[in-house]
Amino acid sequence: MTKGELDQRVRQIDGFIRVLTQECHILDERRHILSPLIQDPEIQAGLKAKLDKTPGANAWNHLAPLLGQDLVRDLSRLFLDNDPRSGSLANLWRKIHAAPGIKEHFRDLYGRMFDHLHDAPIGDLSPEMSAIFQEKFREQDRVRNYAQFDERWSKLEADNEALKTHPVVIKIKTMRDKHHAHLEMSKLDEEPRAFDISTIGLTFTELLDFSDECQAMVAELGLLLTGTNWDPKQFASVHEKNGKAMWRTLAGLK
Repeated sequence: MTKGELDQRVRQIDGFIRVLTQECHILDERRHILSPLIQDPEIQAGLKAKLDKTPGANAWNHLAPLLGQDLVRDLSRLFLDNDPRSGSLANLWRKIHAAPGIKEHFRDLYGRMFDHLHDAPIGDLSPEMSAIFQEKFREQDRVRNYAQFDERWSKLEADNEALKTHPVVIKIKTMRDKHHAHLEMSKLDEEPRAFDISTIGLTFTELLDFSDECQAMVAELGLLLTGTNWDPKQFASVHEKNGKAMWRTLAGLK
């Protein structure tokens, strides 16, 4: 791979991880719009009281399943899609491993990210002595950063490998293939009926937990590729507060 080709791939990967991070923030907002409907008894009771015995009750019964299906689509699109045109976590991970020079490029950037902190002269030391200590401190930071990168990268390798056999991934892909991508019917010798989603045993709790798990992986990968640190739990606390506030207002709760 030429330097020009490497630079082009690095720019593409940098762009992908930044867009994927933005998409994760949107996903997390939607995840916390859904969760109160299935995990907050007070909100459930308040909304039921508002809608019970009204023409809107039947429509209300469709809301959580619809939001759940949208979450399945987003999880599949953002984290599992293997299409080479996709900006998903799976395809981004594949692009990073397309050539050995790509990982090494980002490892070197991560290792040297604090170099600039040691550019200023040190106290009253002579320029020569100052330069010696500056380089010593740079090297200490690099050794620590390289070790941190390698440790975190190894964990990401293991987490991405585990996704291949993750039970929730298997269920999501089954639902996508049999229900979202196709309206799969029964075999010819069976009674005709559409695919029954309940047969795969996919629960709302599994979807929410899996969403949190994948967002943590994206945050970790983003830190290693760009040096940008964002904590999904901090975003989640804000989104959770907003989601509950919206439903409590609609339910007439204080």
